[in-house]
Amino acid sequence: MKPKLILGLMLIFSGVFANAANTNTLRVVVIPSKTEVRVKEPFKVALRVENPTATNQMVRVWSCSWYEEWKSSNANIYFGGWVCTRNFAYDLTIPAGGAYTNELVMLIPELISEKTLSFRMCFTPIDSKQTFWSNEVKLKIISSDK
Repeated sequence: MKPKLILGLMLIFSGVFANAANTNTLRVVVIPSKTEVRVKEPFKVALRVENPTATNQMVRVWSCSWYEEWKSSNANIYFGGWVCTRNFAYDLTIPAGGAYTNELVMLIPELISEKTLSFRMCFTPIDSKQTFWSNEVKLKIISSDK
């Protein structure tokens, strides 16, 4: 084959694969139950893994300890786990336009000097090398005497 033909085919196929990769993406959304929080006072956070594509997407998650797939970008924000007596990994299909949802209880365990705190959450499915990051969440830290 001629070099120009090979280069042209490579460009065509790389474009096809790049577009295929773009259709296999997820979006993570984090919605806190409140944006003004006190230190050591738990608050709920809704977690959504949305599939904005036109095709179903599959992720592998834990049935009980699903929190293991989640991490916070800020060490000042804590969420714990729970004891699971029956826990197994399974393949979850997120339909096109649908979402996989959960809820965590989080808290700021220690007094911090900042008046605001921001964090993002990441979701990494089991056995995946790809991590999906959420929007940034900003919290206002209010004093405990209010």
